[in-house]
Amino acid sequence: MKALRTLGAVGLAAGMVATASAVPAPDATGITVVRTSGYYDTSYGGGEFTLKGSPWANPAHYASATLVVGGFQTFCLERNEFLSGQPFDGWLNTAAVAGGLAGGSPDPISIGTAWLYKQFAEGNLAGYDYTPGPGREASARALQEAIWMLEDELAVNYANPYISLVIGKFGGLANAKADYTSVSANYTVRAINLYSADGTKRQDMLVYLPDGGMTLILMGGGLLGLALIRRKE
Repeated sequence: MKALRTLGAVGLAAGMVATASAVPAPDATGITVVRTSGYYDTSYGGGEFTLKGSPWANPAHYASATLVVGGFQTFCLERNEFLSGQPFDGWLNTAAVAGGLAGGSPDPISIGTAWLYKQFAEGNLAGYDYTPGPGREASARALQEAIWMLEDELAVNYANPYISLVIGKFGGLANAKADYTSVSANYTVRAINLYSADGTKRQDMLVYLPDGGMTLILMGGGLLGLALIRRKE
C-alpha cells in the first residue's frame, strides 16, 4: 500500500494538507470535463478527457496535440468516481483524495503515472498516436488502463505497451508504482481533486505543471495584494 502522504497547493499559501477532510477554499471553480470525439474509446468510460476552465496547463508546456477545444487533455485516476454534477471546484494535490479502489486514501500519484503523463502532455510519449481517430482512441485507452494499473485500480497487464515502457524506465513494476514525491525525480505532475458544488467528491484528474504551480500561487498573491490595498483605503 502506498504511503498516506499528500501535499496540497492551496492558493497563496501552497501549504500542506494534513488530512483529506480538511478542505480549504478551492484553487479554481467553474471547471468542466468532457470527452471529445476522436480522442477516446467510446466503448468504455476512460480518457482522454478534455478539462476546461482551470488556471493551469500553460499552453507553452503542453503540446498543441494535447490542447483541444479550449481545454487540455487529461486522464482519470480512480475507477469508482465519476464526473456528474458539473461545473466543479478543483484543488491541486499530489494524491487522489479518496484513493479509488485500492492504493490508500489518499493515494499519492505513482512515479510511473507522473512520467507517462509528462511524456503525453509534451507530445513525446513513445508509441502514442496523437492523430485524432481510431489510432488515438486506442492509444488513449491503453494509456488510461496503464495509469489505472499503476494506481492499483486495475490488475496489471504486462502486454500493455505503457506498462512495458515504465518497467523499462524505472527498472521494475514496483519502482514504477512508487510514490513519485518520494524519489529524486519529480515530473511536476499533480492531481486535480474535483468536487461538485454540493461538496460531493468527484473524479481526480491529472495536470502537468512544470513550474510546480507557481503561476497559480502568483495569481493568488496578486489577488491578496489587491485585497490588502483596498482594505487600507
